[in-house]
Amino acid sequence: MKHFFRNTPGGKAGSIDGLNLFFGALLGANLGTMQALPLYQYVQLVVILAGAVMVLRMLSTSEQRSRVLAVLALYVVIVAGIVFIPAFKPKGLPDADLHRLVATLAIWLACVLLVEFSPVREDGYL
Repeated sequence: MKHFFRNTPGGKAGSIDGLNLFFGALLGANLGTMQALPLYQYVQLVVILAGAVMVLRMLSTSEQRSRVLAVLALYVVIVAGIVFIPAFKPKGLPDADLHRLVATLAIWLACVLLVEFSPVREDGYL
C-alpha cells in the first residue's frame, strides 16, 4: 500500500507542470476581473504575483532549496502584509478579490510543497 503514495520522477515533473499550468490560468482569470484597480496598483500587484509565481517554480527546479525556501518565506511575509496591513493593500482592490488571489497562491503553494516533499522512487517503477 505504501508504494501507491510514491511517484516516479516523470510523474513528479508532470504533477508540477500540471499544477503550474492550472494555477497560472486561475491566477490570470482572477487578474482579469480587476478592472476597478488603477493601473499603477495593478502593475504593482502583477509584479508581486510574478515574483511569487517565479519562486513557486524555482522551488521545483533549484538545487539550492534552502535559498529558495528563504525567498519563499519573504514572499509569504509580503503577501501577509498586503492582506493584514491596510496601508499595503492596493487601493481599489476589493477584499473579496484580494482574498481570492491569496487563496489561489496558498493552495498552489500547498500543492507544490506536497508534491515536492512526497517520496519519489528513483527506479521509475511503482
